[in-house]
Amino acid sequence: MSRLILVLALSSVLIGCGAQPAAQAPVEVTREVAVTREVVRVQTQVVVVTATAKPATATVAPPPAPSSTSVPTAVPEPTATAEPTAVPVPTAVPVPTAVPPLPEGETVPGRIVRTIKIFDIPNEAEGVEVIKADPGVTLEVLYRGGQWYQVQGESTGGKSVTGWVYKDWINIAPEDEARLQQNPNALPVLVSKIAQSRSNGYEYWSGTVMNVGAQTAHDVQVEITINGQVGDTATRAAHGTAFIATRNLAPGQSATFTVRTDWVSSDGVFYSYDVLWTER
Repeated sequence: MSRLILVLALSSVLIGCGAQPAAQAPVEVTREVAVTREVVRVQTQVVVVTATAKPATATVAPPPAPSSTSVPTAVPEPTATAEPTAVPVPTAVPVPTAVPPLPEGETVPGRIVRTIKIFDIPNEAEGVEVIKADPGVTLEVLYRGGQWYQVQGESTGGKSVTGWVYKDWINIAPEDEARLQQNPNALPVLVSKIAQSRSNGYEYWSGTVMNVGAQTAHDVQVEITINGQVGDTATRAAHGTAFIATRNLAPGQSATFTVRTDWVSSDGVFYSYDVLWTER
């Protein structure tokens, strides 16, 4: 009984002194905060940085020392390469014999294949008719000029006539045609019809000239003359001359021209042209 009283008395003394319970170890607590139907979890994140090791430089190991007892592997002998078959030497192609040119002053025969007109220049559009020729007539062919041939014949009256025939109007043997030479002289001719236009009180005449000869034509000009008629007398109403665009024409070369004259309004006039050049 006295022991029980002593225990109770000690308990009362401890309570009265306000004794606190012993401290406990901290405990990590995760907090949750509710925000309008959303739960935000707050966590502490720890990032660990690990140092990357520097790669070691590769070391080439030395080859193992040959063993005194090892036998080297035998290298196979190369297979003999077959010799190539001899390539046959091609047969030499014979070089064609050059056709000798037609000597100066000689001609080759040509036969007219249809009724044609022979012109004074190798141009049907601007040339002047020299004479007509019927199919079957044989003419002497002198030279070529572009796609035309210069021919020579005799009229029914016994007069010698020289003019130009287009290649489709005459038949010449191939071996004879190969011997024909280009006309040796400069021979500029009109290769297009002359076009006319009027402006500012003047009349302009334009076209193209070509050298169908074998020599250079120098200082090529085109002359336009407008003629009138008074009774039986022809009169000059206007006149103009101009150099072509390329003043000196090489063989086979062409160039344009434009000649200006006065504007003649009379209906009783006609024009004529002339191509002028010099040979040096």
